[in-house]
Amino acid sequence: MNRTAQGVKFAVIGLQWLVLAICFQPLALADGDLPLLGENAAINIEEERRLGYGFYRQLLARGIIETNPVLNNYLNELGARLLTNIDHRVRNYHFFIVKDFRINAFAVPGGYIGVNIGLILGAKNQNQLASVMAHEIAHVRLMHSMQAMERASGGKLSFLSMLAGLLLSGVDPELGAAVMYGGLAGSQQATINFTRDNEYEADRLGIDLLQGGNFDPQGMVDFFRIMDRATGSSEFQNIEYLRTHPVSSNRISEAENRIRQTTVIKGGPDYYQMFKEYLQYVSLNRMEVIGSDFRRALAQIKAGKFELANRALGRLYKQDSDNIWYGYAYGESFEYLNRSEEAEQVYRKLLEIYPDQLSLSLRLIKLLISAGEFESALVIARRLEKRFPYERSIYKYLANIYDHLEQPVLKLMAEADYQLITGNIEHAINLYGTIIGMAESDEATRARAQARLELLKG
Repeated sequence: MNRTAQGVKFAVIGLQWLVLAICFQPLALADGDLPLLGENAAINIEEERRLGYGFYRQLLARGIIETNPVLNNYLNELGARLLTNIDHRVRNYHFFIVKDFRINAFAVPGGYIGVNIGLILGAKNQNQLASVMAHEIAHVRLMHSMQAMERASGGKLSFLSMLAGLLLSGVDPELGAAVMYGGLAGSQQATINFTRDNEYEADRLGIDLLQGGNFDPQGMVDFFRIMDRATGSSEFQNIEYLRTHPVSSNRISEAENRIRQTTVIKGGPDYYQMFKEYLQYVSLNRMEVIGSDFRRALAQIKAGKFELANRALGRLYKQDSDNIWYGYAYGESFEYLNRSEEAEQVYRKLLEIYPDQLSLSLRLIKLLISAGEFESALVIARRLEKRFPYERSIYKYLANIYDHLEQPVLKLMAEADYQLITGNIEHAINLYGTIIGMAESDEATRARAQARLELLKG
C-alpha cells in the first residue's frame, strides 16, 4: 500500500472514530449552560463539549499527546492564569502538548487547546507562549470553529472531516489539508476572509486575557514579529501556524495600539527556560551537554551519567529549594541511582510547598508502590482521583495498588476507567459489564459501573 493509500485509510479510520466519539457521551464535566458571547441556539455547549472531547480522546489514544505530568502542569498553570478573569465561564479548558516539532497551535470546540512542541521551543518566554494560548482561548470563547461548522454544508460530519484533517496533518500535511478543506464547503476566498476577521477578534480578546492573567501583552507582538520574519523565509512551508494564523503588518500594528492602552503588570518568576529544557529532555533521543547548568544535568541523565547529574542538580536544588524543576529532576536522579529514600524526601519536601501537585504526587506513589507501601500509595492516589478525574496515570497506579491489595473488583474498575479515558471504548464497556456481573462486586461499585455503561451506550 502506497503512502497516499495508507493516509486515506488512516483518514477514514480516524473519521469513523470521531463519529463514534460523538455518539458516546463522555464522563460528565462540571459546566453550566450560561450565556456566552458568540453562543447561539443552534449549537449548545454540551454538543460542543462532545465534539472537543471526542477529538482529544482520539489524539490521546494514538499517542500524539505528551502526557508527562510536570510539563502538563506548567502549561495548564499558564492557562489557568489566562482564565482567571473570565466571567460566567461555561467550559473546562484543557491545554495539552502535541508531539510535533513543527510550529503550530490549535483550538477545537469545548476548550481543548493543543500546542506543538515546535511552537514551545520557538517561543522565547512565557509571555509569548501565553499570547498564543490566549489567542486560542479567544477562538473557543468566540465560537469561531463552531461558526465555521454551521457555515459548512453537511454540518457536523463536515466539521468532523476538518478535525480528522487536523489530526492527519501531523502525519501527512498535504493529505490532512485535503481532508480538512474537502470536508468544508465554500470558496477558498471565503475561508481566508473568515480567518482574517476572526484573527483580529481573537487578538483583541487575547490581549485582555493576557492583561487579566498578569502576563506582559507585548509577548503577543513579539511572537507576531518572530512569525512575520519567518513569512518570507524558506522555513515558511514548515510553519503550519502561519497558514492557519496569517500575520500581517496591519495585525501587528493593531495589537501594538491596543497594548498601549493597557497597564502592564508583571507576573511572578518565569521558569519558561527550564520548562523548555525539560521538554527537550523528555522529547529528544539525545541531548548535547551544553547550555545552562540545568540543561547540562538533564543531558547527563540522558547519557546515563547519573552520579554527575545528581551532584549538579543537588547544587541547583540547594540554591533554590522552592524551584519545582530543580527538585523534580533532583529526585528523579536519585531514582536512577536506586536511592529511593532520598528521592522520597525531596518529593515530600516539595509537596509541603506545592500540596497535591500532580507530578510530584505521582512520583511519590510510584516510590511507595516499589517499597510495598500500598496503603499509603492508595491514600494519595484516591485523593488525586478526586482532584484530577481525567488523569489516566492515576488509574493505572490504582489498578496496580488494588491488585497488590487483592481487591479484584476495584482493580477492574480502575482498569475500565483507564481504558475509557484513553479512548478504548469497547474495552471499557466490556470491563464495566464484567464488574456488574461479578459476584464479589459490592452495590456501590456495581452502581458506578452501571452508570458509566449507561452513559457510554446512551
